[in-house]
Amino acid sequence: MDSTLYQVNAQSAPGDPRMAPLYALAVSAGAPADLARKIRTGLLLVAALLVASGLIFWVAANWQAQSHWFKLGLIEGTLALSVLAACLWPRLRLAAMFCATLVLGGLLAYVGQTYQTGADAWQLFAAWAALALVWVALAASDLLWSVWVLIAAAAIVFWTGKLDLWQVLVADRDSFAQLMLRLALWLALALVPLLVYCVPALRVRGGMGWWSQRLALGGALAAWSAIATVQLFDDATRQTVAAFALSAALVAGSLLVSLFSRFRDFICTCLATLAANVLVLSLIARWIFEWHETEALLAFAVIVMVCLGISVKALITAQHYLHAQQRDHQEVL
Repeated sequence: MDSTLYQVNAQSAPGDPRMAPLYALAVSAGAPADLARKIRTGLLLVAALLVASGLIFWVAANWQAQSHWFKLGLIEGTLALSVLAACLWPRLRLAAMFCATLVLGGLLAYVGQTYQTGADAWQLFAAWAALALVWVALAASDLLWSVWVLIAAAAIVFWTGKLDLWQVLVADRDSFAQLMLRLALWLALALVPLLVYCVPALRVRGGMGWWSQRLALGGALAAWSAIATVQLFDDATRQTVAAFALSAALVAGSLLVSLFSRFRDFICTCLATLAANVLVLSLIARWIFEWHETEALLAFAVIVMVCLGISVKALITAQHYLHAQQRDHQEVL
C-alpha cells in the first residue's frame, strides 16, 4: 500500500468517515472487466484504422487494373457498411464511426482524383469536415471530435496556401482582411470543443472532450504565434501592430480560460504559456537585433533563459493551483 495513505490517515481525525472508502479503494483488486473492455475497444479502433488506411493507400496507388466503378463501389460499400454497423451494433459504434470518417476522406479524394473537379485541397478537407460533422456530433466521442478537429485544421492550413517556410516568411504577404479572417477561423476552431460541451445533446461522454480541446487550442495558438511573429519581423505598419496585438490578446485570453474557467486544464495552460513565450521573445528579438552587434545575441540568450525560468516557476504554481481547485471541487461533490 502507498505510504501516502498512512500519512493521510495519521493527519485525519479519529473516526473520519472518508477513511473507510479510501481504504476500500486502496485494497481493492481492481476491475479486470473494465480492462478487458478497454483492450477490446482499442483493438477495434486499430482494426478500423487499418481498414480505412488500406483503402486510402489503395486510392493513392491509383491502380489501373480495376475499373472506376469497382473502386467507387468498394469505397462506398465500405462507408455504407461502417455506418450500418454503427447503427446496428452499439459495441462497434465508435470503431465503425472512426472507420467511416477516414473512409469518407478517401472517397472524396478518389472522386477528385478520377473526375478532376478542379477543387483545391482545402475544399476537399472542408467538405470532409462538413459531411463527417453529422455522425461525429451524434457519436459524442472525444476521439471522433479530435479527428474532426485535425481535418478542419488541415482545411484552414490548406486554405492559407502557406505550406512551406518560404511562403510563410517571404512570399505572398496577406492583406489586413485576410489576416483577420485567419485569426477568426482559428478562434472558431478553438471554440468548437467548448461549444460542444455547452450543448447537452452534443456533450461527449465524461463531460468535456479534453483531447479535442487540446488539439484545437494547440493549433490555434501555433497559428496565432506564427502570424504575430511573421508580422512583427515585417515592415512596421498599422497592420503589424494590429495583428500582433490581436494575437497577443487571443493568447492571453486562452491562458486565462485555461487557468480560471470551468475549462481549466494544465496541458492547455502549458500550450498557452509556450505561445506567450514565443510572442514575448519575438518582440524582444525584434528590438534587440536592431543593434546589429555581437552582444545582442548574448543578451537575447540571457533573456531566453530568464523567460524559461519564469515560465517553469509559473507553471509549477499553476499546477498546484489547479490541483487545489480540483480537490476543492471533489470535496464539494
